[in-house]
Amino acid sequence: MTGRASSPTNGIVRVGGIDFGTKAVHAVFLTGAVDALPAVEHVHLAIGDRGQAELERLCADASHVGIDAPDRQTAGCLLPRVRPARCAEVALAATHHGLAERIVGGPVSMLTPSTGAPFPARLAWMKAGFVLWDRLRSRCGSVQFFETYPSGSFTRLALTARPAVRLKPRGTAFGIAQRVALLEPLVMHPDFLEMWGLDGVDALAAALAAFRVATGQGVVVAEHDHHGHDGSRITLIA
Repeated sequence: MTGRASSPTNGIVRVGGIDFGTKAVHAVFLTGAVDALPAVEHVHLAIGDRGQAELERLCADASHVGIDAPDRQTAGCLLPRVRPARCAEVALAATHHGLAERIVGGPVSMLTPSTGAPFPARLAWMKAGFVLWDRLRSRCGSVQFFETYPSGSFTRLALTARPAVRLKPRGTAFGIAQRVALLEPLVMHPDFLEMWGLDGVDALAAALAAFRVATGQGVVVAEHDHHGHDGSRITLIA
């Protein structure tokens, strides 16, 4: 499935990607022509309240922003015999989820608790993510925000690479270098990108997903269309 193309200004698209971590928000903004590789225009780090106003300003100047975090809790997927989770998470993780085949890129590593269910302390970052989503949506009304999952995008890119790449753990130096190498053909990244660390690289992947959506290029969307679905969707680089 491909995303809806934006209306670029002077043929140039500007998008953002946000990785929501437990201690900080990492953001990367890309610019590029529809028919060319995007380039890193700006990077931003927001810690607590510091940097939030600047993050809003940067997002407001973009057409699309991909966020590596769920936007809200829902009542959960209503399909039988699936783990409690949002519909998009079920679609990305399960082999029997109402779709024709399993979507490559799952499962997600952390499922969003359903409304009313206990909220484990280790998922407290999600609640902060809900607040960020609400804040950005209310103050950047013309921006198309969507949820993305960089880990799933890297899984897809690794499988389609020639030769295919067997990804090492995300938090290792080698694993980060592998993910950087997978992005190299897709974006004009700055030198020493490997030094950014995992959160920065994930934010870049989220921004690249946003560029793909904005320009109508290759993305895949995990979502359900069954009666009573919760409206959640997760967009990955195809």
